Amino acid sequence: MRDGIYKTLPLGRGWKSLLKSCERESERIETARRKAQKAATAEVWVELSPRFVRELLRITSNGASLLPGFSGFTDGSSCRDLGGNNSPFEQDVLANAKMLERKGSRGKTIVYEALGKSIENLQQRNIRHIEQHYLQNATGIESKPIIDAARTAILQTDNASIVEQVVKGERPKTQPLKRPIDLDEDITKGN
Repeated sequence: MRDGIYKTLPLGRGWKSLLKSCERESERIETARRKAQKAATAEVWVELSPRFVRELLRITSNGASLLPGFSGFTDGSSCRDLGGNNSPFEQDVLANAKMLERKGSRGKTIVYEALGKSIENLQQRNIRHIEQHYLQNATGIESKPIIDAARTAILQTDNASIVEQVVKGERPKTQPLKRPIDLDEDITKGN
């Protein structure tokens, strides 16, 4: 397999870093999981405006006292109306929030559930991106362990902590990465 297929991946730096770890067998478990957490957190913070989250929390808190059948959201309200930057992620969060409210959810639980569902959607999209990229640029046999490691790492991220940080308005907290040193590693492979 070519060295560094991750370099041409059309995703952000955090996702490329994750895949670099997935290409190295010694980093496929814990290091990849931490990098997946860091990449997801960073992307959410880039895509999501704090003002949008505050306005969403305000609307859902006010809507908690409404009778069933009444909505806290106005017809046709958009991300820009809520102070957002109208990113695809914000649009997904807003669509999920409106759907949850129609289904009968009330209060801040709408925001928590909508953010959680949108983060899951984001992760699924990125998994598909990674799979497609590696299958186009390497043989299936060579890319399978990398794809599997990336999928496992992404699905093991702690989405609840990301949601909690976003709702509280805290900056992302990630643990520093320590690269394991394998004295028996074969460095002739070119990873």
